[in-house]
Amino acid sequence: MGLKEKLSLHPKQMEVYQSKARFRVVVAGRRWGKTQLSKVLMISKARERKRKIWYVAPTYKMAKQIMWSDLLDAIPRAWIAKINESNLSIRLVNGSRIELKGADKSDSLRGVGIHFLVLDEFQDMDEETWTKVLRPTLADTGGHAIFIGTPKAYNCLYTVYKQGKDPRKVKTGQWESWQFPTITSPFIPLSELAAAKADMDEKSFKQEFLASFETMSGRVYYAFDRGEHVGKYKFNPKLPVWVGMDFNIDPMSTVIFQPQPSGEIWAVGEIVQFGSNTQEMCDALDEMLWRYQKQVTVYPDPAGGQRQHARGETDLDIMREKGFKRIKNRRKHPPIADRVNAVNRMLRSADGKIKLRIDESCKHLINSFEQTIYKPGSRDVDKAAGVEHSADAAGYCIELEFPVRKLEFGGISI
Repeated sequence: MGLKEKLSLHPKQMEVYQSKARFRVVVAGRRWGKTQLSKVLMISKARERKRKIWYVAPTYKMAKQIMWSDLLDAIPRAWIAKINESNLSIRLVNGSRIELKGADKSDSLRGVGIHFLVLDEFQDMDEETWTKVLRPTLADTGGHAIFIGTPKAYNCLYTVYKQGKDPRKVKTGQWESWQFPTITSPFIPLSELAAAKADMDEKSFKQEFLASFETMSGRVYYAFDRGEHVGKYKFNPKLPVWVGMDFNIDPMSTVIFQPQPSGEIWAVGEIVQFGSNTQEMCDALDEMLWRYQKQVTVYPDPAGGQRQHARGETDLDIMREKGFKRIKNRRKHPPIADRVNAVNRMLRSADGKIKLRIDESCKHLINSFEQTIYKPGSRDVDKAAGVEHSADAAGYCIELEFPVRKLEFGGISI
C-alpha cells in the first residue's frame, strides 16, 4: 500500500480535514474512521518544519494501542530521523516531532509550544485535562486542536461540541463541530449495522452508531433534562440566598440557590474546590456573598455537626466564626432515597410542573445531575466516578425545604 492509500480519507473525513477552524470537534459513531482522520491530520501537520504535535488518548496504554503501530506504518521511513518507543515519540528529519500521550499521566502533559493537538476518545477524559492543562500549551504558538469521540451522555465531549455549534464562534473561525453516524463511512456494510441494531438496546445503538447524545441509563436524577432545566437564571441581590453544602474534602461542593416569588427555586451559582477544607470553602463563600450575608441560609451536610478539626471545632463552628449564623440542617442524614426523590420532584413533579431551574454556569451541578448513576441491579449510588457531590449539596437544601410527603394507606406508609 502506497503513501497515498495510507493517507486517504472518505468524503466526510475530508470535510473535517479541509476546515480552517482552530478547534474542531468530531462526534462520530464507532468505526467511522476517527483514528484514520487523526493520523492523516498529524502527518499533514508534521510535513511543516519544526512542528510539535501531540496525540492524547484517555490513557497512555490506549494511545499506544490505538495509534502507535498505524502511525509508524504510515510515515515514510525517509522522513524519520529517530523513533523512541519508550516514550512513544517520532522525530522527523525536518525537525518536527510527534508524541503520543495519556491523559492519565498528567505530568507528561505540562509541555509548552504545541502546534497541533489531537484529543481522541475525549468523552472519557476529565474536562479539566483540556481547560487547565492542555489549552495553555497552545497559547504561545496559536496552535490548533481537534477533539474526537463517541457520545457518552452529555459530558465534556458535548460541552466542546456545543462550542462548535455556536454561530458566532464558527463565523470567527475559532470552532466548528460535526456529528457523523457510522453509516456516513462508505466502508461499513449495511449488514454490519443491521446486526448491531439487532444485538443492542436502542439507547446504546443510538449512542454508539448514530453518534447521538443520550441520557445515561440508571440515572439517579432521571427527571433532569438540560434542554428544559438549564438556561440563564442569574443572581438577584434582593432575594434570599440558600447555600447547599457537601463536606466531602475532594471536592468540597456548594450550590447557591434563590427561591423565587413564583415558587420556583433557581440554582444561580456554585463553588467547587478540590483538595480543600471547610475553612477555605467558607472563605470563598464569604468573598462571593459578604454583601448579602444577612440574606444567607446555609444547608450543610448533617455530618458537619459531628466532624471535629484540629482545635476541636466542628464544621458548623467554622461557618459561624466566618459570619454564617443562619444554618439549617438535620441532626442525621435523611435516607438517600428521600433526598433524591425530593430533588427529582422539584425537577419535575408527577403533574409535570418544573420548580427547579439551573443557571448555565453551574457546570458541576449539571454534570452531577446527568452523570450520577446507580450501581447495576441496585439502588445504591455508584460513587466510582466522583460526580455526585454537587447533587448531594443541592439535595441537603432541597430535601429540608421541600421534603417528600409520605402517604399512608391502610396503616402502611409509602
